[in-house]
Amino acid sequence: MKMPDLMPRAGDTTSVEFLKAQATVRHLRTEIAKHPDEMKNYIELAQVYIQEARVSGKHHDYFPIADGIIAEVLRRDPENFEANVLKSGMMMTKHQFGDAKETIDKAIIKNPYNSGAYGVLCDADVELGKYDDAVKAVDNMMKARPDLRSYARASYLRELNGDRDGAIEAMKMAADAGASGEENREWALYNLANIFLNWGKLDTAEFIYKGILEERPNYAFAMSGLAMVNAARKNYGEAIGLLVKASQVLPEHIFVEQLADLYQAMGQKDEAAQLEKKALDAFALHEKDGWNVDREYAAFCLNHNINIPEAKTRAERQYKIRPTNIDALDTYAWALYRSGSASDAVPYIEQAMRMKTINPNLHYHAGMIYAKAGNTEKAASELKFALNENQYLTPLTMDDAKTTLMKLEGKTADAR
Repeated sequence: MKMPDLMPRAGDTTSVEFLKAQATVRHLRTEIAKHPDEMKNYIELAQVYIQEARVSGKHHDYFPIADGIIAEVLRRDPENFEANVLKSGMMMTKHQFGDAKETIDKAIIKNPYNSGAYGVLCDADVELGKYDDAVKAVDNMMKARPDLRSYARASYLRELNGDRDGAIEAMKMAADAGASGEENREWALYNLANIFLNWGKLDTAEFIYKGILEERPNYAFAMSGLAMVNAARKNYGEAIGLLVKASQVLPEHIFVEQLADLYQAMGQKDEAAQLEKKALDAFALHEKDGWNVDREYAAFCLNHNINIPEAKTRAERQYKIRPTNIDALDTYAWALYRSGSASDAVPYIEQAMRMKTINPNLHYHAGMIYAKAGNTEKAASELKFALNENQYLTPLTMDDAKTTLMKLEGKTADAR
């Protein structure tokens, strides 16, 4: 069983946070050597590696270590509650949603009063499209411990149900529950800024992203947020610089995807193709390590109009596994559209929109699907909604939405 020292973080090897985490690893290793039957030390050590994976982006290095430690605890004590909660959380991270749900359900039967367990349950229910159950899980989480994690989940569920004001309020509460500079608070602030970004409130989003960087310099996700603000303003050079810097700090493939989007929007096809390949290689590495990336792979390929047959196969597979999840429905509908079957896509996109989610990209998809399916009125309505809610959308979709809407309005005028 591996229990190595932490690897240096990019540009952050002397911070108090990193040195404390490194010291914790060494202390827990010593305690395990002294008390090899004390399972609590193993659990805490696995948690350090999981958190370090989150902060450093080195999932492929740290997750196998954490998995090995958790497996050792469960080998000795199959009913260990904390180990099963961690195991289900790891399954969620790898998008093994059904297995995570099954594991956490059994754990909660053993201990129905643990906030963290209900957090994992909420996440699993969301990904499986069991949104009413997810709300119940958050309620139980709040009862057990109202904190940053429970407020953040409440915010997401409110946003899913079209309650933007409620989502903002809850995410502010999540951020306020964290300590300045700590990663979990900055993550909450990042998600708060994203709500404003998706609303088209660029100045507000920019203000929050910059505030994050004052509290936690070089926080890569805040850099990527600022990049998206610049992209919306068509300051592509500034956006690319920020994303390159974010990638150097944190090797997250989402930054590669965003860079590919920008180069495609700029019409630089060779650069976009290179980044598309890099993103697909990252998906392949995730799959090698046991992650299920079907929906994410499909969404990326569909947005870039590449590998459409495989994207459709993956999107359909995800839809069949979780047929009521909004993202799975949206991706499958978009795959049908890209495959030339817009009419077949209509019932799926309508099911994806059943909760009145205020997501400009979702409404953009609906508008394009309706347009191709010949429903001019609904198409124009959805595209107007998308552009009104966020007139910037993304670099890949904004011009497409505006051009299609102009054509639709021209057809309406001609019909009159």
